[in-house]
Amino acid sequence: MKNILVQFDIKAGEYEHRDFYLFKKKQSEYKYCKEFWGLTKKRELSENVFWDNQIQNTIEVYSETELTDQQVKTLKEVGVVY
Repeated sequence: MKNILVQFDIKAGEYEHRDFYLFKKKQSEYKYCKEFWGLTKKRELSENVFWDNQIQNTIEVYSETELTDQQVKTLKEVGVVY
């Protein structure tokens, strides 16, 4: 089992932020976004930038990094991932 830390760039209206999520297997950028945001249909604004279900906000993968179990433990301890 792998530990893949994915950083997302999210644009909600004029608000932009970055969020993190820990996945157990490597996937396509769309599948990461689909699982993280619960997307029901693939609507692409541009290459690997996806609309939410209401076509109001966008999400894209900023980075993905494979982590060791110790790194995951540390991130959980400091509250970056759950």
